[in-house]
Amino acid sequence: MGFQLVISEGKEAGREFEFDQDSVVIGRTAECDVILYEAGVSRKHARINVDDSGIWIEDLGSSNGTKVNGSAIAKKQVLKDGDSISMGPVVFAFKPVELEPEGPTSDNPADHEGGAHTRVVSMSELKKSRNKGVAMMPKDASRDQVAEMGRRSTQMIPALRGPRPSNPGVRKPSNPGARSSGKLAVREADLPEGVEVAGGGRPRLARMSGERPALSAADRARFKRSGVLGQAQLWWVEAPKPQKILASIAGSVVVLGLLGALIAAVMPEKARAKAAEPEALTQDPIEVSFGVGDDVMYEREDSKTFDFEVKSPVQVMAVLHYQAKDINSKDEVSITVNGVELGWLPADTLDTNERTLEVLVPANLVKRGEINTVTFDNVRNPPESDPWKIWNLWIEVAVLPEKDEVGLIADAEEKFKRGALKWEQRDIGASNRWDAYKNFREAWLTLEAIPASSRPYTYQLSRDKMHEARRALDEKCNELLLKGRSAFQFGKYDQARYELGHIKDFFPTRAHPCQGRADYEWQQMEL
Repeated sequence: MGFQLVISEGKEAGREFEFDQDSVVIGRTAECDVILYEAGVSRKHARINVDDSGIWIEDLGSSNGTKVNGSAIAKKQVLKDGDSISMGPVVFAFKPVELEPEGPTSDNPADHEGGAHTRVVSMSELKKSRNKGVAMMPKDASRDQVAEMGRRSTQMIPALRGPRPSNPGVRKPSNPGARSSGKLAVREADLPEGVEVAGGGRPRLARMSGERPALSAADRARFKRSGVLGQAQLWWVEAPKPQKILASIAGSVVVLGLLGALIAAVMPEKARAKAAEPEALTQDPIEVSFGVGDDVMYEREDSKTFDFEVKSPVQVMAVLHYQAKDINSKDEVSITVNGVELGWLPADTLDTNERTLEVLVPANLVKRGEINTVTFDNVRNPPESDPWKIWNLWIEVAVLPEKDEVGLIADAEEKFKRGALKWEQRDIGASNRWDAYKNFREAWLTLEAIPASSRPYTYQLSRDKMHEARRALDEKCNELLLKGRSAFQFGKYDQARYELGHIKDFFPTRAHPCQGRADYEWQQMEL
């Protein structure tokens, strides 16, 4: 099975090419099987292939594209008898044929019309070519001119406009012979509404001359009685064309902006553009989530690593704060700091979403003036793909005082006393619970600098009171959030806003997750 291509339009209409090979490349360079010396044809424009499924054409990324029966092909398309193939300005008619074998052909490339040599060929000789051919070559072109045509960039072919339709408002005269000096004789009675006769008897449309037909007083009054919409219609009818163009542009911008806002509002959160994934821990909590699951922002199937840097002239210790959920057992996700395993994430409990977890990083593991790494490693993934999630991460750095044991114990005792005073006044001032928790915590961390064998009873007492104050803070957070939700459900929006905003008085920093939970609650209410 072979096929035939016939140039159906243009200066070489009627030229025929017959092929019996499985692949034929058409383009503007000498390597092609059919060479079309036409600026609108790409160097390698298209390929026609023959296989068991039939004959089909493939566009090779041409500048002007390849069309079959007037429609551009996306990539490939099967050809059938009678199809019209357009490549730039050249149009072929396609026909599959059964070819009979001909006599032997020369192996010398110079014997083919498509060779890159200079040759003047008559139209009768090029009328029909087999397996190789050229077309559209300028007469008496030299070797250099032919080579330059192959190297030249492809010329873009602009889209052609169809013939301008005749004006449907102008009717032809009933007498076809009524012509005088090449001018059409038209009676005023035959003219449609809106057409007037200019000097010399020729019809003239007011719209074509740039004039707008004036509205009657009754029409204007009718528009004005229709309210704002009617007045807008009246303005549109009487407005000059430049103002209409500007109004159309402004309206399009507004519509596109509203459409974009609507799409952004209904688009799933994970589908929206995300900021760069956080990699560094600071004293400001990272409230986005990491891990595997439906509500995880940054997917990390098996592990997630963070960096933190400590710049201190004296010895320090660090405390890693975080929240975690979807942890099924205590030996699922480990925590490693600078290559040393510090423990495992605890399994989920009923208060998983509210609890804040922490890991103490001893002073001997903290590198001062260098980058420290913290790694959460899900040891089951892979081969498993269990869900897990961590969020609200931040690092707390505690400077260890350069004092002896006596001085450290004295400092811890003083901080513990301040914490106990604030704890007694926890129902008096909004921030007293937080201040009590903070002082108990500082007393505990101060005594961490003392060897375990030398720590006084205040060490354990400070730690117990710290946990007690933390539970009280969590309960207060839940109480305030519940008040805000209840007020919102009863339509008391100002009170709901007050209750949620009042949370910052009890929790002056975001070290406790209550501020973040309040922000989330308010966002849900606004939706």
